[in-house]
Amino acid sequence: MSSQLDSSTSQRRRFRPKLWALVLTIVFVAINVRLGNWQGERAEYKIGQQAQLDAALAAAPLKFDDLRPGAGIGVELRYRSMSLTGTFVADELFYVDNRIVDAKAGYGLLQSFRVESASSPNRTVLVDRGWLRASGNRASLPVVDTPSGNVTITGRINTPPSRNPGTFDNDGGQRLNYVSVPELSTRLARPVEPLIFEQASGPGLVEAARPLPGANFEKNRGYQLQWYAFAAMAIITFLVLSFRKA
Repeated sequence: MSSQLDSSTSQRRRFRPKLWALVLTIVFVAINVRLGNWQGERAEYKIGQQAQLDAALAAAPLKFDDLRPGAGIGVELRYRSMSLTGTFVADELFYVDNRIVDAKAGYGLLQSFRVESASSPNRTVLVDRGWLRASGNRASLPVVDTPSGNVTITGRINTPPSRNPGTFDNDGGQRLNYVSVPELSTRLARPVEPLIFEQASGPGLVEAARPLPGANFEKNRGYQLQWYAFAAMAIITFLVLSFRKA
């Protein structure tokens, strides 16, 4: 009887975690929870963008003359639809580098557009004409035609994209690493409206349209659950391995 009790006691497992395993688990869990929170923040941002887009599409189209010259656009005007009548400036064409669409590298095509405006003549707007797939030769840019004469285009207005702090400076050529309206205004030697007009139809629209804002927030939710699952698995593994024979 005594030997059976001794054998039973020796088989008992006690919670005896190792310090290094505890520290490693805490660090691993903290990193994965932070990554999960970041993906959740991205999803919430995209959901907010989608709601903003839906509200803008439901609103009546704006008139360009309602926009004060040089005035930035607020949240209430972002994604609002609008039509522009004027002319594309042939020698003011820019290629925004590193634009990825469907896992393919390409360029955003940006061009100056002189708007016919009753309130102020010769107002210039940067028109995002869409996306161009990059060729295998980085040295040469894709060749695109510029619509001639007076044209009418439709689309939505947007805020200029923010610059990534790690992005290389622009070199003054047609290829842009980032979009800065004040910088382009200086290069063109005239005021440029502090907005981007994302063309949706009309002359000048190129190969592929840009993705809608707010799309694919479900993907971020999936990544969020994935990171949280990794954190949970680490905790469970730590607890199981920390119970050892006495």
